[in-house]
Amino acid sequence: MTLRALALLPFVLVLAACGGGTPTYISTTAQPPQRSITVSGTARVELTPDEACIELTLAARDASMPAAHTRLEAGMTALLADLRADHDLRVEQGAVRYAPDYQNDGMGRMHLVGHVATAQVNVRVRDFQKIPEVVGKAAPRGLDRVDVVFYATDLVSRKEEVRRHALEAAHAKADTMASTLGVHLGDVQTITESGASTEVNISVANYVAAATTDALPDQPPVPGSIPLTISVGVVYGLD
Repeated sequence: MTLRALALLPFVLVLAACGGGTPTYISTTAQPPQRSITVSGTARVELTPDEACIELTLAARDASMPAAHTRLEAGMTALLADLRADHDLRVEQGAVRYAPDYQNDGMGRMHLVGHVATAQVNVRVRDFQKIPEVVGKAAPRGLDRVDVVFYATDLVSRKEEVRRHALEAAHAKADTMASTLGVHLGDVQTITESGASTEVNISVANYVAAATTDALPDQPPVPGSIPLTISVGVVYGLD
């Protein structure tokens, strides 16, 4: 008799009571290991940005901190009034920050030359043609830095669609594997999902990454699109 056959035979476990009492007999049968198949599915959709956030950083430098603050407040007050006059813009005022201002003397040594006051103003706009206009209004009022971030406001609602495509891709993969191997899929045992990921930096890598998904968009991604990717893992039992 082989070890595998021996492992499947019923056996009796005897528990002897302390002090010479009557032993207890427990019969048990070893269960065969459960069979399962694990698959993954990844889906991706390209979202078209419909909103931009223009992040404006204003700065004022002076040997005196109060003087730097006064100049910054004057520039920011004028800019906010100008921006809020356009009702198509959503303006968000950030906190004001203060810091010492150092300069390098060219020999690797830093010297305190004054103080700098900075503030951030965020402007949300749906008409992308207004981005240069907004930056132009900030330029003469102490503009120190500009960052523009593009968004797709339907990203959250589109997650359900992408998740469904990922699950469908995983099921199709499992069904193909099972039919090829001559087995039948059973109930779903576990489902896991990795965090949804987006990438707003448009580059060749976005197009290469599209080849790694199981469910692709119907059309190639348009320039400037934001890819949304969701991956799932599913474990099926086998009948």
